[in-house]
Amino acid sequence: MTKLSITATTICVVGISTLASAAPPPDAPAVYATGPLSPAINSTNLSAQERAAFALLEGILQSVEGKVHAAGCIPLTLPLSVYSDALTDPVVGNAKLGTVPADMTLVATGVAPTFRGQILNVAQNPAAGYVGNTPVSDYASNMVFNSANNMMVGAMTQVNVMSINWVPNQFTGYVIKDFYTGLQSGMGGIGPGNGETEEPGSNDTHIFYDWGLQAMSKEGYPVEKYWQRSKTRRSDGGIGQTAFVKDRLVGVVPCRITIALSGLNQFGIFQQSGTLRISNELPGALPVAEFDAIPDI
Repeated sequence: MTKLSITATTICVVGISTLASAAPPPDAPAVYATGPLSPAINSTNLSAQERAAFALLEGILQSVEGKVHAAGCIPLTLPLSVYSDALTDPVVGNAKLGTVPADMTLVATGVAPTFRGQILNVAQNPAAGYVGNTPVSDYASNMVFNSANNMMVGAMTQVNVMSINWVPNQFTGYVIKDFYTGLQSGMGGIGPGNGETEEPGSNDTHIFYDWGLQAMSKEGYPVEKYWQRSKTRRSDGGIGQTAFVKDRLVGVVPCRITIALSGLNQFGIFQQSGTLRISNELPGALPVAEFDAIPDI
């Protein structure tokens, strides 16, 4: 009886010690410090082409997440380009990852917006392709933006990824993105909405951010969870830049997927290119080079 008690106590202490040494979850962005953001006041002016481009990039990321689950988080860097335009009504676009013949392409077709928001259908065309050397096929999803342009919920209805057993696995998933603009005025005075003195020359009121989570299921059962965020600056007389970051929160090993793009993001057109990178970084690992490459000035 005594031995059992000692053993139980030891297990309990070890368990508490493990929990005590665990890293805390990442903090919410400062924009949430005073509470939730009301859709009635936290609207953004995301353009139709930006909505299409972000929907396509999420589709690319979800496909890569399927590859990571099926084939492991193997460091890899691939070229990525995305194009969308609002010169047609509704908006259309496409994104290409990799190089021929080991590539995949997604296309986005917008549904006419309503007073509630806009839906974008994203599908793989051609239906078969590759992420690195992993076959990926039949990606399909609906990405839905609300009318305030401050939320996007994406439902990936399927993507088929070849497993290490050479049997296609079907994944589904959901992502939620919460868009907001920066708070710092850059005037060296009181920052709007946060009551703090801002640094002179610091200005991110022209930057779009997002912050949210991603869940992925295999054969209908949840298997992985990602923390996701993005940062976008338009090309107003300069080069537009876009960064997306996904950090694995539930999975076998640490894994970070990042997108870093530059090019046009102007009236009617979004056309940017760069890279997608898979790396073995912890969720809290700093700095995030892709974010730092977009200055808040």
